[in-house]
Amino acid sequence: MDEFQTLKQNASWDISEDANDTPSLLVVILDANPASWYSLSKKVPVSKVLADITVFLNAHLAFHHDNRVAVLASHSDKVEYLYPSIAPEQKVAEVDPTKEANTYRKFREVDDLVLSGMKRLMSSTDKVSRKTMISGALSRALAYINQVQNKNTLRSRILIFSLTGDVALQYIPTMNCIFCAQKKNIPINVCNIEGGTLFLEQAADATGGIYLKVDNPKGLLQYLMMSLFPDQNLRKHLNTPNQANVDFRATCFCHKKVLDIGFVCSVCLSIFCEPRVHCSTCHTKFTVEPMSKKLHT
Repeated sequence: MDEFQTLKQNASWDISEDANDTPSLLVVILDANPASWYSLSKKVPVSKVLADITVFLNAHLAFHHDNRVAVLASHSDKVEYLYPSIAPEQKVAEVDPTKEANTYRKFREVDDLVLSGMKRLMSSTDKVSRKTMISGALSRALAYINQVQNKNTLRSRILIFSLTGDVALQYIPTMNCIFCAQKKNIPINVCNIEGGTLFLEQAADATGGIYLKVDNPKGLLQYLMMSLFPDQNLRKHLNTPNQANVDFRATCFCHKKVLDIGFVCSVCLSIFCEPRVHCSTCHTKFTVEPMSKKLHT
């Protein structure tokens, strides 16, 4: 990671504004696609990556006594809560009672539930798929934030650990989640460990979040602590990574190509790379002849 100055030069520090000791809610979305984790394991052990993530979660909880964290797993065909557990019996069963007695209980619960949940999801997969339910995970994350904020005063943000590329059919629901987060002033931060994703680049840019490409996964914890640990109230005083060039191109629904110019369905806004007789998403019929004439004029 390139070296950078942490504090901004001549930064104006508004004491009255930053004295607000508002706790923070961090909702983490973990890409749980087994094929992507297998590809990453050739560079760095999976246990090392998960350990760095749990240390980061514990650091967030330790920063303020009222800070909260939630962890969701975005699998190839479903989304699950890893922490907090929605099943009380699962929470009791998966917390390891043999851990050291002086371990802070909340740290131990986060570690055990996240690690055991990821292990369970990966071992239960019987088919190889190169997709992840990122739009569903974002929807559930936003719903959880809305539920918590109705009862508590918290600064909320989302952090996505991305290992799998974009899924073209999730373009519209993902964009809907981005607009919702933008309206609610919830930053979407992205830690791209493996692969590339245009949708999440756009999500970070539109919501005022950070898109961080991890070049060396062995130093993941340093990336997280230096770039993604401060909340939105502190970031204006820090030199955080910024996106110099955001790719705003869309992906076609038919061949998953990144397009400069495409054809958009006027009903459901599906995007195609070539003229079509009907929309494969909503089955709307198009008048192809007038459109063909326009293309040749």
